[in-house]
Amino acid sequence: MGIGELLDGAIKLYRAEWKALMGIVAFVLVPLTFVEAYATRTLPGTFSQETVVTPEALDSAIIAGSVLALIRLLFVQPFLVAAVAYAAMKIYLAEPVGVGPTYRYAVTKVHSILWISILTVLATLVGFLLLIIPGFLVFVRLTFGSTILVVEGKKGTKALGRSWRLAKGHFWRLFGALIVAGLMAGIIASVLAIPGNLIADAIGPQGWPVRALGDSLATVLTTPFTTLITVLLYFDLRIRKEAFDLEVMAQELPPGP
Repeated sequence: MGIGELLDGAIKLYRAEWKALMGIVAFVLVPLTFVEAYATRTLPGTFSQETVVTPEALDSAIIAGSVLALIRLLFVQPFLVAAVAYAAMKIYLAEPVGVGPTYRYAVTKVHSILWISILTVLATLVGFLLLIIPGFLVFVRLTFGSTILVVEGKKGTKALGRSWRLAKGHFWRLFGALIVAGLMAGIIASVLAIPGNLIADAIGPQGWPVRALGDSLATVLTTPFTTLITVLLYFDLRIRKEAFDLEVMAQELPPGP
C-alpha cells in the first residue's frame, strides 16, 4: 500500500469497529489523562501564560508530568499497539471485537511489552547520541516489536530483531507514513482539545477536570487511528516480503483466553 491507501485502510478499519477500538484505548488513556491533568494543573495554560504558583509547585508539576509522559512512552502506547493489533486481527477474520477479551489477552503480555519498550527506547537513545539520524533509523526499524509479539509470539530481542529485518529497505516509506499519520492525528487532537483548554485556562488551576475531559476526548478519538497505522504497516511489510495475505497472518494469532 502507498501512504494514501494505508491511511484509507486505517480509516476503514476504524469505522468498522470504532466503538470497540475507542473502548480499548479509553480504558487506559482516560484515567491516565486525568492524572496528568491533575499533576500538571499548576503549569501555565495553553492559552494563558499567567501563573501565581510558587517555583516549587511548578517544579513538582514538571517532574510529575515528565514521569507520566515516560510511563505513556514506555508502556501505555506499546500496550495499546498490542491490544489494537489483536483487535485488528479479529476484524480481518470478521469476528466480534470486545474490550474485555482484548484486554485479557493483552494483559498476559504486559511484561513482554514493557521489556520490548525498554529495549526500543534504549536502542533509540543510543542512536540519537550517534548524531541524531541513526536514532530515527533505529526507532522506525524497531517500531513493530509489540505487533510482532502479538501476531508471531516472539519476545524481547527476537521480536526486535524480527522488526529490524522486516523494516530493512523501507525506512523512508515507513518514516513518511508514521510522520503523516502522526501529524494528522496531532492536528485533529489539538483542534478537539481547544475548547477544553480555553475553559480550563479561564477558570485557572481548578479547571483541570475540564482540560482533562477535552484532552481525553481528543486522545480517545485519534489514538486508534495512529495505532492502526503501525499494525497495517506491519501487515504490508509481510505481504511485500513474504507474500503472506492477511487471512494467513490472522491464522498465526495465538489463541486468546
